[in-house]
Amino acid sequence: MMALAGLLLLVAANPGAGTAAAAAAALAPSLGPLLGPSLGPAPAAMPAAVPASIPAAIPAGSSAAAAPRHVGSYSLSEVHIRRDAVQLQLRCQVLSLGEVIEPFDPDLDGEMEEGELESNKDRIVAYVADHYRLFAGGRDAEAPEANATSLELLSATVTEAPMALDPLNEISEWLDVVIDYSVADLDGFESLGIRMDLFYDTSPQHRDSAAVVWNGLELGAWQFAQGSESQVFAATDEIIERNVRPLKRYAKTGWERAPQLLDGVLLTLLFVLAARSRSRASGLISVGIFVGLIGVGLIAAPMANLLPDHVRFLEIAVPLALAYVGLDDLLHGRGRTRILEPAVFGLALGGREATRLAPELVREAEATLRESLVGTGLGLGAALFLFAI
Repeated sequence: MMALAGLLLLVAANPGAGTAAAAAAALAPSLGPLLGPSLGPAPAAMPAAVPASIPAAIPAGSSAAAAPRHVGSYSLSEVHIRRDAVQLQLRCQVLSLGEVIEPFDPDLDGEMEEGELESNKDRIVAYVADHYRLFAGGRDAEAPEANATSLELLSATVTEAPMALDPLNEISEWLDVVIDYSVADLDGFESLGIRMDLFYDTSPQHRDSAAVVWNGLELGAWQFAQGSESQVFAATDEIIERNVRPLKRYAKTGWERAPQLLDGVLLTLLFVLAARSRSRASGLISVGIFVGLIGVGLIAAPMANLLPDHVRFLEIAVPLALAYVGLDDLLHGRGRTRILEPAVFGLALGGREATRLAPELVREAEATLRESLVGTGLGLGAALFLFAI
């Protein structure tokens, strides 16, 4: 109501301005925040012609930070921690950055011109690093930097991000800022402090929805805003246990999993019994082929893009293998070294176990996925081979 009253007063006081439309254009920067993003984007700047009786909202020569503040300044962030690596992933609005970095988005329309991103990448990274700070070993949520080590920037990338879920009501394009930090010199840490004050100078109501993912486990979520600019996230016992290298950790998983694989244990026993009239070594050769191909199946399955039908086939392949090897041994009763059967059935069992491990493997970094599968194969194979001996 106050905005409409102001509009009528402006028309009355400025007959030379022409029509109410001209006055409305002059008041647009003031009305924009009242309308809010749901009713349309806030104007990017003052109109070219402003009636002389209206004082300019932006003094000549002022910085972008003095521009009208847009409503709905918002960002999303995730901090990923894996043993000796920490990465910040931030998605923020072009308009928010334009308000604090003067050469960037100078017309404050929330849209990047050609070459604008490339020429301002260093400024964007520097601003984010200064206003989204990470501290290893922080304990006090109110002062996360106390008795803690500030993480040093190692590398960074800035790329254009897709629009959000409601592109028709967007007031700005988005950017992804990814910063990697060096923690190799730190002797392990069990808590991470964060202090975030992005865009508060120009958008005091700015909010950032943050999450911390530590060794593949989501530790917690937090919304940063004025009054809650800092927080400390402490690692759980499970997170600390996952600091062990995937090869060793999954080898233990495979070893402990072997006794639970009744069909795998029975197949191992049948391969040994099938060679009973020849020699013990003959049976161990068959088992060696079997456990070796289990490892190959584990590693190959994630790369094969298995469809649900393939997974169902793997689920029934091992029981069928048991029936085949058992009947063949009973009907023919001849001892021999089996090669083809353990190879085929080992691949099937390894592929099946890879699909069963999928919910656990998604927590691992892509770079260590193969290491995790190799560790599982070594632990599982060692336990089955020891049983055969």
